[in-house]
Amino acid sequence: MAVRGRHRRYQPNRINRASLTVTAGGAGMALPLIGTGVAHAADVDTWNKVAACESTDNWSINTGNGYYGGLQFTQSTWEAYGGQVYAPRADQATKDQQIAIAEKVLKGQGPGAWPVCSVRAGLTRGGDTPDITPAAERTGTRSGTSPQTTKRSVRDVQPQTTPQSRAGTAEMYTVVHGDTLSGIAGSRHVQGGWQRLYDANRSTVGSDPDLILPGQRLNLRGKGQTPAHTESPSSASKKQKTPDKPSTHKTSSDTAKKTDTLVAPVHAATGTPYRAAGASWSKGYHTGVDFPVPTGTSVKAVAAGQVVSAGWGGSFGYQVVIRHADGRYTQYAHLSAISVKDGQSVVGGQRIGRSGSTGNSTGPHLHFEVRTGPGFGTDIDPVAYLRAGGVRI
Repeated sequence: MAVRGRHRRYQPNRINRASLTVTAGGAGMALPLIGTGVAHAADVDTWNKVAACESTDNWSINTGNGYYGGLQFTQSTWEAYGGQVYAPRADQATKDQQIAIAEKVLKGQGPGAWPVCSVRAGLTRGGDTPDITPAAERTGTRSGTSPQTTKRSVRDVQPQTTPQSRAGTAEMYTVVHGDTLSGIAGSRHVQGGWQRLYDANRSTVGSDPDLILPGQRLNLRGKGQTPAHTESPSSASKKQKTPDKPSTHKTSSDTAKKTDTLVAPVHAATGTPYRAAGASWSKGYHTGVDFPVPTGTSVKAVAAGQVVSAGWGGSFGYQVVIRHADGRYTQYAHLSAISVKDGQSVVGGQRIGRSGSTGNSTGPHLHFEVRTGPGFGTDIDPVAYLRAGGVRI
């Protein structure tokens, strides 16, 4: 059960930790890579700092949110860079083994693989080689399997920011760390947005459009693909009525039909209510409403709008602020990952980040505010706003 987090007064010297993504599968906040030297290494002290930021220095952590170990590897990254030579998952490997794989990730993806914690820990490609001694690689447990047969050659997934491969009239794009379907659709000017991009690549992406992996090849200009299974005539006729609607995503128009104008930012009951009084808050009361959810929970924009702020928000930790057509602003705070950037247009129901406990927070949750202006101090009742838009809370 999620901890019911509350806020504390802003303390500049307090260490704020973020559990951010290592691959595109977790879509993290995109920051520029640091360091371009020929060396691709970091000393153990630097890796300790990254782990302190990512997981509070818990090298065997597994909270069930899809990120494992002290450096918060996703399973796909752990496998892609050879981690299974040591252990099935990162949290089951030793500290030295995790650092050994992290060195490969650093070489292949750069410090941007840990977009926030690399900056805070001073992680660069040009550091000293770590003094580590990974345990012997796993040996085979089956009869007749020798240690040599369990070793494998791992081809690192290299970033390809401008893939140029074409097949006929199709333009292809290779997914890299930090990508999202909405981000790719925007930067590559895909007609129909992320919905059309997903529809054209369902067989590659799978059933969850929020989860794309480095190395996947996406067709940017192709027509919609039909799923591999055979559809019944009834299901086919239903699909003809809504040809561009993904099976697992809501568009703003679909949402409007079902919930008037708004969607819930997360699927959870509320925790600390709006205007709860107390000295814990700088205004003397709680300026938003809390949704107690585990770290890594998908956070969605409640309506279409434009991102006016995406980044560090002081005591709010990592936050996103969106301006909507009705003149209201919504804030999503204490995030562990951000999937959008300043100035980006979003649709209702689009994932904009993942929940966390960054900033002045006592536990994982989403702090949600509705404001009449972009800044702190212009808050209005967020629950009333959502209910007026058709959201049941």
